[in-house]
Amino acid sequence: MAGLERLNVSYNNFTGAIPADSRFGREAFLGNNVGLPGSPRISSGVIAGIVIGLMSGTVVLASVSIGWYQGRRRKSRGRRVEEEEEMEEGEDGGGGGGNGDEGKLIVFGGGEHLTLEHVLNATGQVMEKTSYGTVYKAKLADGGIIALRLLREGSCRDAASCLPVVRLLGRVRHDNLVPLRAFYQGKRGEKLLIYDYLHNRTLHDLLHETTSGRAMLNWARRHKIALGVARGLAYLHTGQETPITHGNVRSKNVLVDDFFISRLSEYGLDKLMVPAVADEMIPVSKLDGYKAPELQKMKKCSSRTDVYAFGILLLEILMGKRPGKGAGGADLPSLVKVAVLEETTMEVFDVEVLKGVRSPTEDGLVQALKLAMGCCAPMAEVRPDMREVVKQLEENRPRNRSALYSPADTRSEIGTPF
Repeated sequence: MAGLERLNVSYNNFTGAIPADSRFGREAFLGNNVGLPGSPRISSGVIAGIVIGLMSGTVVLASVSIGWYQGRRRKSRGRRVEEEEEMEEGEDGGGGGGNGDEGKLIVFGGGEHLTLEHVLNATGQVMEKTSYGTVYKAKLADGGIIALRLLREGSCRDAASCLPVVRLLGRVRHDNLVPLRAFYQGKRGEKLLIYDYLHNRTLHDLLHETTSGRAMLNWARRHKIALGVARGLAYLHTGQETPITHGNVRSKNVLVDDFFISRLSEYGLDKLMVPAVADEMIPVSKLDGYKAPELQKMKKCSSRTDVYAFGILLLEILMGKRPGKGAGGADLPSLVKVAVLEETTMEVFDVEVLKGVRSPTEDGLVQALKLAMGCCAPMAEVRPDMREVVKQLEENRPRNRSALYSPADTRSEIGTPF
């Protein structure tokens, strides 16, 4: 078609070869299993040489890897034995106080001020109940406030299986993640996860509450929130020696402060649960619209299922609509597909997002919508990873970010768009 000037068939699960004389660049074919224009051809002789070299290298690499793995396994087994003995002896893990009759408190970075007496004598107020347990706002005797997550009785694995996961979560430190400060295990098996108490509202409330005085969420603010969530997830997936999957990405688990800095909570909790309890999250995620098509058991949760949930979250941010089937929710990816076919794409954006936006393309709105749909691809292998998501969001920032640092501005107080 000589008259065709623009083409974009990205993320359509196409396969095959692209003609060498194609006039369209790589962006037109992203997310497809195709040979891209300009890819060099390699002779059969070169391929044979490469294969032989790789086979020789593989033998050496396998020998080294086996030795490394066996060493790691011995070290890991020794560390696990030490941790189990530590739990049995009732040591305080570096903080704490109290005796073996009261249970054990393990503290992590930033929680050194906490003692067993502080935690046990704190007065609590129920904040929310989730599939994994009850969250309390707890006031300490010295006036400090912490958040306590009491895990549901009978929901957790045994102490020996729990402790390595808890220690892994206790090492997580990132500006866009709520840090775990301490862990308490009582003599009767009760388990408490202890976090900082943050005076923040959830992204769900900010997007969907209609009360007066709610902070106005223009595109600059929503972009900052989305980028923070993406950075937090990317850190969980790649920022530590042992990758962590979140397992429950949703707007209710995103806390947003007065400066629109977002922090993810509830990451990795499914790893503490017995399989039957962990799997209870799947029908909830499906009803709320965040479940990846391939996710049938929580033990199969992966970085790619997190990416899918983030894609739904990004659509929720852009469209201002609840995802899912319940409580007025909608199938957000389907709404976008219909709008694209009917050439009414701009109508899918929340009206608040468009205020002050002169060019949806130059301000990164259109790119963010494409990115969200790529994250929601039905086939897991064509979804981008979270590092690529962060990169694309950083490259397509809104031009007008002057309103980001005006937390006092609310929808009821502003007469003109930013």
